[in-house]
Amino acid sequence: MDLRELEQAIYRAGFDAFAIMPAKPVRYMLPILREAQAEDRYPDFVDPKIDRRIDPKNLQKSAKSIISLAVSYYTGDPGNCPPLQGTVSRSAWGVDYHQVLGQGMDMVIDYLRQNLGAVTCTKAVDTSFLIDRALAVEAGLGYPGKNCAVYVPPFGSWVFLGEILADVDLPPTKGDDQNNWACPAGCDRCIRACPTKALFAPGKIQPKRCISYLTQMSGPIPLDLREKIGSKLWGCDICQQVCPINQKASPSPHREFEPVIGPHVGLVPLLDLTKKEFAEQFGQTSMAWRGKNVLARNACIILGNQGRTEVLPLLEKTAREHPSPIVQDAAAWAVDKLSKN
Repeated sequence: MDLRELEQAIYRAGFDAFAIMPAKPVRYMLPILREAQAEDRYPDFVDPKIDRRIDPKNLQKSAKSIISLAVSYYTGDPGNCPPLQGTVSRSAWGVDYHQVLGQGMDMVIDYLRQNLGAVTCTKAVDTSFLIDRALAVEAGLGYPGKNCAVYVPPFGSWVFLGEILADVDLPPTKGDDQNNWACPAGCDRCIRACPTKALFAPGKIQPKRCISYLTQMSGPIPLDLREKIGSKLWGCDICQQVCPINQKASPSPHREFEPVIGPHVGLVPLLDLTKKEFAEQFGQTSMAWRGKNVLARNACIILGNQGRTEVLPLLEKTAREHPSPIVQDAAAWAVDKLSKN
C-alpha cells in the first residue's frame, strides 16, 4: 500500500506527525506499570487493570492498525508571572486540544472509510484507558524522555498525542533505530528542576506530587506541597521548559493553541467567579472540565505564596463565606501564611 495519499490526508487534517503500528499489545509497559503499582506510583485516575490498558483490542476488537498522531502546541514563552496573577501551562492556553484533535481525527477517519475500506474506527485523545505515550513510542512516532513525556522531532515534547484504531491493515512505519531515549545520557535537568521531586529518576514519576496533577485534582491540596506550587494556577511546564531539546523546538503552526486565556490570569476575580463568567472565560479551553472552585482554590494558595498582604481582607472573607469547603480551606491557609509575614 502506498502511504503517500494517507500521509497527505493526515497532514491536511492538521496533524504534524504520525506513525503506524499493528494493533497489538504494548507488552514492554507491563513491568513498568506493575512497578508503579507496587511502589504506589500508579495514578488513581486511570484504569487499574493494566492488562486491559496495554491491549488496543480491548478498546476495539476489530482493530488491525493504529495510527498514532501528534500536534505541536509550542506557541511562545509565558515570561515572568506578574503579581496577583497565576501562570497557566501552555497546554491550556488555547482551544481545548481534545476538540482540535478530535475534529482532525474525524477527517482522517472519513478518508480511511472512503478510500481504504475501513468500517469501524475508534479515536482516543487521553480519554480512553489506552496509554497514548506508550503507543506513540511503540509506533515510532517519538522517543521517551526522562521527564516522562514523548519527544516528537522537531517539536520536542510540546505535543498533544492521540490515536485512531482502524479495522484495516496499514503498513507499519517504525524504523530500526527508534528504541532509545530522546535525552542525552548525562542530562538530568528536568529531574533536578522538579519543585516537588515528583520526577525522581529518568522516566519515573510520583503522579500525586506532580504540580500539574495537584492543580487539577479535586479536594484540598496536601499542606506540605502548597508552597511548592508557587504561582502555578493550572498545570506545570517546568520539566519541559528546562529541557535543552525543548528550548530548540520548532514553534507550532497552529493558531488555535495561541492564548485564548493566559499565559497569566488575574487571581482576585477567580475568588467569586460565577458559573456563567467561568464558562465565558474558560469554556473554550481544557481548563473548563474541573470547574471554577478548583481555580479559586489554586488562586488562594498562589496569593498566599506571593505574600501580597493587601489581599488579606478578601481572603478572610473568602475563608468565611465561600460556598466551597476546598476554597474556604485554601483561603484560610493563605490567611494564616500572610498573617505571619
